[in-house]
Parts: sequence; C-alpha cells; structure tokens
Amino acid sequence: MKSPAPSQRVRNFPKFCFRLPLAGIGSGKAPLEQCAQLAERPGVRQHLIIGEISMVDGKFFDRLEAVARVVRKQDEPFGGIQLIICGDFLQLPPVCKAHEETKFCFLVESWRKCIHINMELTEVRRQTDNTFAWLLSAVRLGRCTEEVTRLLIQTAANRSEHDGILATRLCTHKDDVELTKRRLQQLSEVHAFEALDSDPMLVKLIDAQCPVGGRVELKLGAQVMLAKSQGLVNGAGVVVGFGSKEKGLPKVRFLGGVTQVIKMEKRVFKGPSGVHLSGQQLPLKLAWAISIHKSQGMSLDCVEISLSRVFESGQAYVALSRARGLAGLCVLDFDLKVVRADPSVLQFYKQLRRHQLLTQDSLHTHSAADEKENWKCS
Repeated sequence: MKSPAPSQRVRNFPKFCFRLPLAGIGSGKAPLEQCAQLAERPGVRQHLIIGEISMVDGKFFDRLEAVARVVRKQDEPFGGIQLIICGDFLQLPPVCKAHEETKFCFLVESWRKCIHINMELTEVRRQTDNTFAWLLSAVRLGRCTEEVTRLLIQTAANRSEHDGILATRLCTHKDDVELTKRRLQQLSEVHAFEALDSDPMLVKLIDAQCPVGGRVELKLGAQVMLAKSQGLVNGAGVVVGFGSKEKGLPKVRFLGGVTQVIKMEKRVFKGPSGVHLSGQQLPLKLAWAISIHKSQGMSLDCVEISLSRVFESGQAYVALSRARGLAGLCVLDFDLKVVRADPSVLQFYKQLRRHQLLTQDSLHTHSAADEKENWKCS
C-alpha cells in the first residue's frame, strides 16, 4: 500500500490503535542490554502500535528506539520497525515523578529520526453539538474567552442525575476517587467476582493486560461502567440485580433504559516463552468517580467535573471533552486559570502545520509543472 503524503489530512482513522503496554522492556530504566534481552523473549511483539502518545515519556521512547535497533540488529531508526502512533499532545502529558522533568516524545532525538509522515485528524466524532465542539477547540488551545467562560459556568446548574443514574465525577487527584469506595460501603450485601486466570503463578502479568482488577466487588445499586462494550456504549449504569443462574451475574440498567446481564469477558495474549495466557473477569468498574487520567479515551453521557485542583496543561481539556454534550456536563467550580496548553506543544503544532502548508504548495507546483509538460508533449 502506498504511503500517504506527509501533508495528508484524514477524516477517519482505522480502529486498531492500542494503548502502549509494557512493550516488552518493563519501565525501560534497566541497562540497554537487559532491556534488549527482555524484548527478545518469545511472544514479545516486534510491531509497535502506540496510542495516547502524549502520555509516553520521551526518555522511554528513546529507550524503545535503542532496544529495537539492538534486537533487530539493524542501524535503521527503530531497527526498521514500522510505527503507527496516534494521540494528541494537547491532552495529558507523561506522568513523571516530582523531581523529574516532563519530556514529550517530539522533543527527543529518536522522534526526529523515526517520524516522517504526519496525518492530522480533523473530524470530531464524540460531540455532535457544534457549540460544544467549538468550545472544546478553544479550551484545547488554552484559550478561554468570555463566551467559553459563560457557557462552562452555566453548566453548574445542569442536572447531575438522569434515569436514576448519577453523573460520573472526574477528579484531578486519586484521593478524591475514594468517594467511590465510600459509596459502595453504604450499600447492602457485596457480590465478589474473582478473575479466572489460566496460570495462577502469573497473576500480576495477566492482571496488567486486563482492564479491570482480579477482584470485582459489586452491590445492588452500585454505579458501574463497562470496560468493554459487549454491544453497548461505555457509559455509566446501575446494578439492578444479580441472576440466580450463570454464577449470579449482575444485571445493569444503562442510560436510556437498556438492561443487560453482563457476562465474563475473556482476554487472551502471549506471555513469556510464547505461551498463550488468558484471564476472565467481569468488564465492570465502579463509576461514581474516576481520575481524569484514567478517563482519557472515554465517552460519558453524564459527567460532573471538579477543576479547582487542576495541575497539568491539557488536564481541563481532557476532562471536559469526555462529555458528549453541554447538556450532560456539570462543571462545579470553573476558573479560567485552569485552561492552559503547554507552550512547547503549541509550537510543535504550529511547525507541523507550517510544514504541511509548504508540502502542499510544493506538491501543487510539481503537479502544475507536470500538467504543462504533458500539454507540450501532446
């Protein structure tokens, strides 16, 4: 298949982009030789598809590139591996320790060596409300006009409950998410669901590949969210019962009135030595409150957001853009100071678009010259 031109813009993108797993090298902080040995194990993928690239630390990306060259025994960038990378650098930055400097991937040398074709996605798919889409576009760029401020402050009056289902609260810090545990404790008898793992000796490895933990605790009235669609949207619902058959599987009523029994979900992947491993668990998470970092990629019909403790560029944008529309959004404490974009990222996109325009002009010039030459020949 012919590679697209560097300036090409695409409106849709194939749904085969996955979040970056351990990529076979753990944290990447071990010596290069040790990382290479880990990556050479049977079963470790030799093709790399990275989603949510903004959250991948630049130093880790550099280490991946170096390991790929060692493993493939080739001096080409990334050892000749073809990369498919997607994400938005104006969303959440890499998570680093307090004393470490945040470094986006596009700032490291290996990015300049490896990334030669850029495609900009331009179509908004999550939101259909043009006003809300415009608002989010402004917030994404760190712009907070009087109109943006007015619209967001107005959302504080929106209902935080629909069809008996409370809005999912997005929090800036993990300690605020403890609300979920407190809500569960207030409910009646607990129903616990243990994961069924193919190898009890490799529980941690299997759990790392599954979207929910090894033990899921639910109660009647618990508010939950699907970690995998099972034919439904990934919005919130409430547990309305437990079946007498099929190991007492939970019945969940979702927004819109759809009630469905949620079945165990099986995930299969390759482990060490190429052995196939599997884990089975209910694809449900408690959904009264989740952190903004864990919400990235989600779409929520009804969401309540506290932004007073925002501490990262792009964090307010990620939180707000989880909502499908203004009607389902409730911002409790909006302050225009929380809307900000990283200056280095803004500069990156400015240079990217300048390059795209220059490339387009060059292509048009060559095309016109070819047409003129063909006319002369004819």
